[in-house]
Amino acid sequence: MINEQDLESATGTRIETTFSVQALDLAGNDRGHSILSFLDDARFIGDAAANPSLSVLLVSPDLAEATGNALRDGVSVIVVDDPRWHFYSLHNAIAERNPSDSAPTIVSPDARVHPSAHVAPFGVRIEADAVIEANATILASARIGVGAVIRAGAVIGTSGFEHKRTSRGVLSVVHDGETRIGTRAEVGSLTVVGRGFERRHTIVGADSRLDCNVMIAHGSQLGERVFVAAGAVLAGSTEIGDDVWIGPGATLIDRVTVGAGARIGIGSVVFRPVDAGAQVLGNPARATTR
Repeated sequence: MINEQDLESATGTRIETTFSVQALDLAGNDRGHSILSFLDDARFIGDAAANPSLSVLLVSPDLAEATGNALRDGVSVIVVDDPRWHFYSLHNAIAERNPSDSAPTIVSPDARVHPSAHVAPFGVRIEADAVIEANATILASARIGVGAVIRAGAVIGTSGFEHKRTSRGVLSVVHDGETRIGTRAEVGSLTVVGRGFERRHTIVGADSRLDCNVMIAHGSQLGERVFVAAGAVLAGSTEIGDDVWIGPGATLIDRVTVGAGARIGIGSVVFRPVDAGAQVLGNPARATTR
């Protein structure tokens, strides 16, 4: 549980409100249990108001009245000078206090790990029949499934590009989640799969295939049998359904969703959700006929 004493300790700010929540998350995310979040942009007041999991909200002084009027009864509003800084400072403090990658690494005796590969001594699990090729790097948080293949030079579990501009300077956010490579999935040479957050792990689903030089950013979650061709970039927290094809050099912005069986054409830039079974192409990507 997370309470006002944790927030005080992490930020040095005196907190008059007593609270206890189960997790931190963004204001619009329904975790199914109580969360603390922050708000410094009026555009997201509606998301916060509609979230039944929200219990505590850090808000800036200029949004305090409007936010308080919009929220359901029972949500505690705490006014602080920089909600973003307070939220991510608390996140970092909790992540460093409760590291998720402290357990010794476990490598199945049936896995094949090349002598030149680097496997972190803590926080890794490599299952039976997995193959780790030359010069691959497997960092803390990685979970490599049965029969998965990590090709030469790939990096699994690196911290992602998550830095916040705040009134107190740039704050880099600690990545505290897992990087899960599913059963029989394959990660191509020089591909990078970023580490997720406790609130949203990075997942590459079973039987998926990532080509060479692909970037899968933190918190992206790919379903089963997803094929991603060379040079594609999936920004943070993208959601990809089963059996999706993503063409060479395609770029998907953060938090975009792609429905099952969709096809993203070569070089496409995807800004908006893609329906299941759709085929899109271009910049910005638009629907095409098969």
